[in-house]
Amino acid sequence: MEKAILGAPFVCQIAMIVRDAQKAASRFAELLNVPVPQVVTANADGSDTVTYMGRPTEGRVKLAFFHLDNVVVEFIEPTEDPTTWKDFLAEKGPGVHHIAFKAKNRMLETAAELERFGYPLIQHGDKYAYLESTEELGVILELLDID
Repeated sequence: MEKAILGAPFVCQIAMIVRDAQKAASRFAELLNVPVPQVVTANADGSDTVTYMGRPTEGRVKLAFFHLDNVVVEFIEPTEDPTTWKDFLAEKGPGVHHIAFKAKNRMLETAAELERFGYPLIQHGDKYAYLESTEELGVILELLDID
């Protein structure tokens, strides 16, 4: 049997695009009866090199993470920077944006394999890559360079 492109099929994260990350995090925390996580602005300092549709972008975004027993739930509030998150909200409104798989030390290699499989790379930073698979799978695939 051939090795799967994504390696071990382990979903580590599900992410939703929202209009207000603080409001969504507060409501989700209330639903689960857990503390509200801090909302952070990713790449506020510009330290991550972000590319969207082949062009550099600041790639700033507001994020809230819930580290549950079996998966991380992420709420994403786009900024005005050109990103897949901003376009998703403008075109589809709030909703599930991506599911993520771990690709430690194999992110770019796996992204290249997925591109050959027919899912083009649409955005990436130093530790993540998004591949367009919504037409067939209904969701974007994310590769995370994490343990």
